[in-house]
Amino acid sequence: MRITNKIMQNNSLYNINNNKVSEDELNTMMSTGKKITRPSDDPVIAIRALRLRSNVTQLSQYYEKNAKDAESWLDVTADALSTVTDVLTDCVKQATKGANKDLTLDDLSTIITQMDALAKEYYATGNVDYAGRYVFTGYRTDTPLTFEKTTTAAYTDINDEFNAGNIADTSRIVGMHNLDSATILDPETVPVRENEIIERTVGRIRLSYDNLSYIDGDGKSATLKFREELTQPATSTVASTMSAFNLTFKSTDGVTHYVSVPINDRGTNYEIESEGITYNAIPRDDGTYSITGRNYDTGEQYMLNVSPDGTYISGTDNVDSAISSIETKQVTTITYTSGGETKKVDIPLLPAIDQSYNINLDAAGFVATVNSDGTYTLTNTTRTDNPDGTYSNEVVRVTGNGSVYASYRETTLDIRPERIIYATTPDEKIDDAYNNLVENPNIAMAYMNAATGEILLNEYMKNKLSTLPDIINSNTVDVIYDKKEWVNGDIRPENLFGCAYTNDQGKKILYNKGSAGHDIAYDVGFAQSVVVNTSADAVFTTGVKRDVSDLQSKLSNLQQLDTTLKTLKDKRSSTSNQEYIDKLDKEIASATKAYDYLRDDIQKEFEHKITSLQKALDRANIAVTDNGTRSKRLDLINSRLMSQTTTFKTLQSENEDIDLAEAATKLTTAQVTYEASLMATGKISQTSLMNYI
Repeated sequence: MRITNKIMQNNSLYNINNNKVSEDELNTMMSTGKKITRPSDDPVIAIRALRLRSNVTQLSQYYEKNAKDAESWLDVTADALSTVTDVLTDCVKQATKGANKDLTLDDLSTIITQMDALAKEYYATGNVDYAGRYVFTGYRTDTPLTFEKTTTAAYTDINDEFNAGNIADTSRIVGMHNLDSATILDPETVPVRENEIIERTVGRIRLSYDNLSYIDGDGKSATLKFREELTQPATSTVASTMSAFNLTFKSTDGVTHYVSVPINDRGTNYEIESEGITYNAIPRDDGTYSITGRNYDTGEQYMLNVSPDGTYISGTDNVDSAISSIETKQVTTITYTSGGETKKVDIPLLPAIDQSYNINLDAAGFVATVNSDGTYTLTNTTRTDNPDGTYSNEVVRVTGNGSVYASYRETTLDIRPERIIYATTPDEKIDDAYNNLVENPNIAMAYMNAATGEILLNEYMKNKLSTLPDIINSNTVDVIYDKKEWVNGDIRPENLFGCAYTNDQGKKILYNKGSAGHDIAYDVGFAQSVVVNTSADAVFTTGVKRDVSDLQSKLSNLQQLDTTLKTLKDKRSSTSNQEYIDKLDKEIASATKAYDYLRDDIQKEFEHKITSLQKALDRANIAVTDNGTRSKRLDLINSRLMSQTTTFKTLQSENEDIDLAEAATKLTTAQVTYEASLMATGKISQTSLMNYI
């Protein structure tokens, strides 16, 4: 093959260019520190780099942000819980000190004052926040645990829950109100005799609040409910489906309605009750559907026409606009046995909305409530009237996936207005209530003292409630009542109980009408999360404030009676009228008897407070342990995240980054090679045709 000068020159220029490109690539690597600048440089490195960068980004999010935020939240909670346990420990010590019967009234007053200050600190700690979010109020992170000032927020249907262990005794000194210093010093009045001073002891459920919203003559009732296990716990099966419309429509008055309506075909008959409107969906012969909504209170009716594929077609004149779609919903079948009869009920698993709504089921007498948290409550509304004046229904609580959460037979005792003790009820009538409870031990009887926040029980109800066995996932006793007078430090009821609140616009908001918890979780790893919040009901109880209030009330009565006794004795020592002295002696004996009752009672009350405050401390200690366990788990996850982050960053660096020493050597070599090629080409370029002649 003949090699010409032109070929040699072209080859030389080609090699010069290649050497120059090589030097440029190495120079770029040295400048960027990366092996490639574009995917085409090395597709394998590029693909691996994308995957590793994604892994490093995720790990960085978990380790540097999520885990740190979760750790801070847990640390804030731990500090608050530490304060709570310290405060409750001091409360227990004060209650133990107060149980000494040798203490004077001044000593007792000092102890109770200290306990009151500790109780205020206990509730104030519940308002601790992390970055502006309250840590103990679940999803309502913008709402504090307690009321921060006196208010008249109207809460109704407060569902106060108890178990058999919460049933206790309470005593009243019947006839003590007659020992009024304003009348007993009058020589003309009939003396209060010692046998007229009687201690009456009845059962008691101390409610979470006092000063309830009941006024003599308002006709309002309260409700006491207790639960017993069914003959056989309910079971569930999710094995079928049905179609339903997801409907959103706006009426001409500007109100937007959201509802999911099952299609009533194949003999089914379901009605949805939401915000006072009853809906049903019926197929027509032409394949379209008619969705009807009726408000039976106002007479308003909405009619919407929907195509076979679920698309909204048209509506009545009072429908401004609408969006509709058809969707397949699962159906859970609940089976349980009651009264020797097995009952089966189908519940379509419809979606939750902001407020709960009811499904009137195809089975006669059954209603399923769709709670705002996505759970369901099945109730047999056909009640059974009991011989003792109560009535019963079966209730099954269902989770969002259709499984049974709890099932029980719920018995209700209505506390009618004539058995409510109001703030204005005179002492004589309160004495009558205690006497009535003691003298009727064999029927279902209960009074509510709206002023002190107590349910008073006769022997029959006390024995019934105090022997109820525990039920899985449910408390055994509920008391439902209203309250609207709140003071600074009262726990907001939505943080502990199911309840309803009417806002300034008159809208009724339902709280906690389900069984789902308020767990706030942070994703801190691949398929790993840590719950960071501790809910209020796991730590706090209204019982601490109520314990102090009980002691304050008893001390006040004791101090008042002590003053009366001193007044009587001073009057006796200053008079010479024997007839008046005899009268005063009888009243001194009666007052001394009442005083001894009260002194024994306050000592026993201190002893009871030791137990109840210790229970509150135990609850807080469990919360401390739970929070600490989550912190330890987060520490382990953090260690793994740090190791994984380091590993993946190393892999990323090895995949993308150059070895500077090696690259520098290669660059020097490339530069020498490039310069050598220039010199060689220069020599070749100087040779002409004359050199070959």
